[in-house]
Amino acid sequence: MEGSGEVALKGVVVGPGGGQEAGSNHRGAVLLVVLWVMLAMSLLALSFSASIRTEVEAARNVVTQKQCFYLARAGIEYAVYEILESQLAFAQTQQLIEGGLESIPQVLTGKVNLELEGHSADVEVIDETGKISLNSAPSHLIYNLLITVGVEGREADIITDSIEDWRDPDDFYHDNGAESDWYQALPKPYWAKNGPFDVPEELMLVRGITPEIYYGRKGLTSGGERVEYYGLQNYLTVFTKVNRINVNSAPLPVLASIPGLEYEDAIQLVALRDQMPISDVTEIVEMLPGLSTDATSYLSTLRSSVYTLVSTGRIRDSEIVSRIRAVVRVGTGYKGYRVLYWNEMNFEL
Repeated sequence: MEGSGEVALKGVVVGPGGGQEAGSNHRGAVLLVVLWVMLAMSLLALSFSASIRTEVEAARNVVTQKQCFYLARAGIEYAVYEILESQLAFAQTQQLIEGGLESIPQVLTGKVNLELEGHSADVEVIDETGKISLNSAPSHLIYNLLITVGVEGREADIITDSIEDWRDPDDFYHDNGAESDWYQALPKPYWAKNGPFDVPEELMLVRGITPEIYYGRKGLTSGGERVEYYGLQNYLTVFTKVNRINVNSAPLPVLASIPGLEYEDAIQLVALRDQMPISDVTEIVEMLPGLSTDATSYLSTLRSSVYTLVSTGRIRDSEIVSRIRAVVRVGTGYKGYRVLYWNEMNFEL
């Protein structure tokens, strides 16, 4: 119709400008779909990027861990070299003075550091003859040690008797001990050894021993001083059979566990040996006139040939570390030493 302002097309009435409005709505819908697709693709790209970044970081950590491990191994070899050099110097000193000794060279203990292009291996050298023999020490010495490192009396009785039951060959109980029937009643049962300890960690199978008691924990005294409790791995050994304790390298708790040696005397003894290594047990009697003969019977100044080496490898600008604990006997084997124990686990970190 003329003047009506409307056009009929196949039954659809389109008003003025109607085609333009429909096209605009269509383009808006397409734009919205495109935006959603772009958002989805962006999120997918971000997720993929994060996954790749995680994979790269994990691969880098594996490489760094391997580098730390081989640094720790290098630290073990370097510490052995230092010990052998120390032993050689000791032998040369003996030869130079034609069999007489005016003084004894310091036993190599403490820290040894190996630097390699900014990376490092820090090795703690521990003399095993300064520890108490877990397989041959009398029970009262083990009990004294437990009390000295902070184990309560009742608990110390249980642990001491259980150690006795573990290492003796029979199935008869000590008063507070445990034999196979006790261990068989546990949720994860096992048998008592009824024989000597083979490795230090075997101690954690014994009734009363917890990881905290074995590895130790740090704390504060009532006066706010830092102190370490327990830590039997630092004071007991299965790698020496001699009951005498090397006074030049024994930790304070070990010395304080010796019958007849008071704690104050043990502190004084440590201070004296730090000034000058003790060459003979008679020197101890002169230093501590009130010391009993029973106490001196536990002491020795024999130079060690068995060492624990705790090597920690570190890469510069990285928090990743690798730790190896090894026990070596120097002076034997084609390399000049023999490995008695090797542990690459990082439980102590």
